Amino acid sequence: MTLEEVKEYLRLDVDAEDEYIKILMLLAQEMCENFTRLDLPEPLPESYKQAMLICIGYFFEHRDGVKDGIPDVFYTLLLPYRKAAF
Repeated sequence: MTLEEVKEYLRLDVDAEDEYIKILMLLAQEMCENFTRLDLPEPLPESYKQAMLICIGYFFEHRDGVKDGIPDVFYTLLLPYRKAAF
């Protein structure tokens, strides 16, 4: 996933938020890996991309942390890839 793809999803055409978006991209990757218990696959499936965009969009819009949390669809999109815990 590229910075340009994320900015298009967020409907941003300025560079002022680029560094913050890059941090959110790393956060989204980490959250996907933590939930699935797997490294990010290559190539990245569309469901992973959408889950990452949802995560990025959530934290971009709710910087103060005041909300119910990441939408459940984030987890729904990743559930088929989740490795069972032993």
